[in-house]
Amino acid sequence: MGFLGGNHHFVSNSYLVKTKNLTNNQEAQLSQKLRDTDKVQNTSFISTQVEKQDSLSRSLQPVVLIFIVLSGTLAFVVLYNLTNINISERERELATIKVLGFFDNEVTMYIVRENVIFTIFGILVGFGIGKMLTWFIITMASSDLVTFPLIILWESYLISAAMTTVFSAIVMVVTHLKLKHINMIEALKSNE
Repeated sequence: MGFLGGNHHFVSNSYLVKTKNLTNNQEAQLSQKLRDTDKVQNTSFISTQVEKQDSLSRSLQPVVLIFIVLSGTLAFVVLYNLTNINISERERELATIKVLGFFDNEVTMYIVRENVIFTIFGILVGFGIGKMLTWFIITMASSDLVTFPLIILWESYLISAAMTTVFSAIVMVVTHLKLKHINMIEALKSNE
């Protein structure tokens, strides 16, 4: 009985051969010798495939760097704008607190506490959404010839959390400077 239940017999047309570690020059010589026998049409070495994969990965590095820079910029802009909106909406309330005798640091901590909670929440939610987005991008970038594994190192989570924390800290410093210069009289005179 043949292959697939018919009268056809399986005939192998390729071989996987394990050799000792060869240099590129030795691989080329072995490949030429095998093709010279007229029984081998093509040879392929794993080292060549690894080099191609490394080259492809290196070509993606600028794209990844662009994603990181744009994501960081977006995070900073969103944090900054949300904090500015928060302050402008509550300027009268913050001026009242200052009039009641609270120091600048205490007024800043009034806003910063909220930002810290939002930053922690954003980091944790971002881990999950980031993993799903990475899976989607990798799935879309994969083809019949190349498949990328979804590998996110724990260091990547730490770096992204650290970057978000740094952006949040910068926004908090800017917030402190802005809160120090709230014109209490104008804020309290303005209509709601």
